[in-house]
Amino acid sequence: MSRTERLIRAALILVLTCASAWGVWNLVVAKPAVANNTPPVSTSTTPAATPVKRADSEDETVVPVETVDGPYTRKDDCWTFLLVGMDRGGGNTDSLMLVTYDVAAQKVSVGSIARDMRVDVNRKLKKINAAYALNGGIDGLMEEVSMTFGVPIDYYFRVNINGFVRLVNAVDGIDFNVPCYMNYDDPEQNLSIHYSKGMRHLNGQQALEVCRFRQNNDGTGYGDGGRQQTQRAVLTAVVKKALSHPEKISEYAQIAAENLDTNLPLNNLVWFAMQATSFDTANLNTMSFPCDWHNPYMYLNPSETLDMVNEYFNPYVLPRTMEQLDIVSR
Repeated sequence: MSRTERLIRAALILVLTCASAWGVWNLVVAKPAVANNTPPVSTSTTPAATPVKRADSEDETVVPVETVDGPYTRKDDCWTFLLVGMDRGGGNTDSLMLVTYDVAAQKVSVGSIARDMRVDVNRKLKKINAAYALNGGIDGLMEEVSMTFGVPIDYYFRVNINGFVRLVNAVDGIDFNVPCYMNYDDPEQNLSIHYSKGMRHLNGQQALEVCRFRQNNDGTGYGDGGRQQTQRAVLTAVVKKALSHPEKISEYAQIAAENLDTNLPLNNLVWFAMQATSFDTANLNTMSFPCDWHNPYMYLNPSETLDMVNEYFNPYVLPRTMEQLDIVSR
């Protein structure tokens, strides 16, 4: 074989090797897609298309929101998620969080959704945590959250309680400031929560118990709003601890594979994991969507919710308007 032929052969081998490596890379790691539809519209009381006026119109002509230029143009590299924690019976959702990850800005926002939040639906029980059981499982739940807050849900993460316990144990527990005295027993759920207020080290089971607490046996405590705040604080502590030990990534992956249900493909999940290696937890924003209790429901505050959506959770280029959210108010 001549020298020229050997060079050509070597070049072909290099090209084929690079092409193969690129193909494998795209199988293992791929940038995720985004939801290819607009948020759903309630069939209960909301019109199928809310009319809005064009900003550049000189008359009073209104057109359906779907035909207005640009209202559903997505930001670059910005995704939305629904984080779901199931109750032990598996029928209702015990905790719900709307999450937006702006990869371009490396910012994550987490908003707790009240379990008793009133939603615009036809069924008798109109609480959001009943959507899973009464509206077709995770797809129906995503639809109702998307409809309420006027943003698409790209992916969901449904978390098994055992997976949370294992993850906390995998990071060797967390140091956490228990916000109040906790003294609660529920024999039917085999649940006993007994902690003093103050800083302590929690293992996985202890962290789960602190997250589940709402009130003491005598009725004192902080209710669902306080529980949401505690859950977000525990989640933040776990994320910080996990990111500080990247050498345990294979253990985290195994726990996720065995205890996490998601519609996010594995190659997309790996892509997000790679982006998160440069994430600074100082850019993690946690909050609760503002609600007022009027028995038997929690009602969102419309103006405060809209402001919160636009500041933290809107994946679109243009701000959401009140007409694009479906908030039930008293």
